[in-house]
Amino acid sequence: MDTLKLLALDEEDLAIISAHLQDAVVKVADMGFLPRTQRFALVMNRFDWDQKVLAGEHVRRRTGLHFERVRNVRVRGMDPRNRDVVLNLL
Repeated sequence: MDTLKLLALDEEDLAIISAHLQDAVVKVADMGFLPRTQRFALVMNRFDWDQKVLAGEHVRRRTGLHFERVRNVRVRGMDPRNRDVVLNLL
């Protein structure tokens, strides 16, 4: 398994990352906001679209994602205290 590392510096780059994260699943417990460092981070299981195309296999990869310079986080439509909820990134 090759490691995939992506960096988004603009909107076009972010679209590429978004495509790689399509259909990823993440538990609320695996998301966190670090106000002192202004970082929002999450760990998820993403669907490996490249593996599906090359080998016809349905494989999920454990993936980390973080955003820098985040000043505040708000939630809507979910309770962040319910840490066992699994969210699907569409």
